[in-house]
Amino acid sequence: MTPPEISEQPIEWEYRGWRFGGWIRRSENLKASQEIVVAFHGFDRNAREMFNFSPLFKDDSVMLSISLLHHGNSMPLPPIPLDEALKPALLIESIENFICMHLSTIKEVNLVLLGYSMGSRVALTLFEKFPDKLSKVIVLAPDGLKMGSLYRFVVNTRFGKYCWRLIDKKPKTNRWIINAMRSMRLISQHKHQFGRYHTDSVEIRRRVAYGWAGHKLFWPEKEGLVKAIHENITSEKNIYFIFGKRDKIIPFSWSKSLRDALSKTTKGVHFLEVSSGHVMRHNTIVQEIKLAIKEAK
Repeated sequence: MTPPEISEQPIEWEYRGWRFGGWIRRSENLKASQEIVVAFHGFDRNAREMFNFSPLFKDDSVMLSISLLHHGNSMPLPPIPLDEALKPALLIESIENFICMHLSTIKEVNLVLLGYSMGSRVALTLFEKFPDKLSKVIVLAPDGLKMGSLYRFVVNTRFGKYCWRLIDKKPKTNRWIINAMRSMRLISQHKHQFGRYHTDSVEIRRRVAYGWAGHKLFWPEKEGLVKAIHENITSEKNIYFIFGKRDKIIPFSWSKSLRDALSKTTKGVHFLEVSSGHVMRHNTIVQEIKLAIKEAK
């Protein structure tokens, strides 16, 4: 059988005061019943990059890859403040609106969620709150299972927000402090690199401030996830948590609390490891993920 002809195009639409951007990957001939994969990338990555994971799905699947807030063209529109928190219900409504407006020939939608790193936090929150709308969930290097102390400090405390504004105004001082902390071995090499990366440029500092604030309602509650899994995940409707064995940012151990809370007899939920670090987009790792998912069934 000849594989379907696939096109990739940038997309942009507005919904209730918010603008969303990203990319769509689709065949020219859509079926009446169609799998649509809604994908969310990681922090400081881009939406088109998620097409690297298309081998995980059917050849004719539509992939709608949406830019995180303050990435690409996704952001609140005036008069909504730049640091306004997006509500999960509005995001799922905007996705349904896009499908209705631009993919109207599809009569039966099988909606799949795919998330990578920070995008997994978005995917897991949508699953927790709207599990009945979804047919499958795959999260890669999944953020959202444990809240980091830096994120909690910067986003959820007034003093943390003040400190971040100070860092934005005095980046050289911040760089000196981070380097000094590493010299005194107060922080690890990994945390030193993390701190430098997230504070070295104006663009990244603003993306941290606005992007983290904009997604602060996208934190799945463990109890909510357990409930959604127990009530909706079956041997036919699966959820996959994929971790890199060498991932120092989001290690497999972060899933322990959720794994312990789930019944060992729960069907359709899979915690898997592949040989990667945090980066998973390269073809050899994608094929390893594909095989791991196949063997988990």
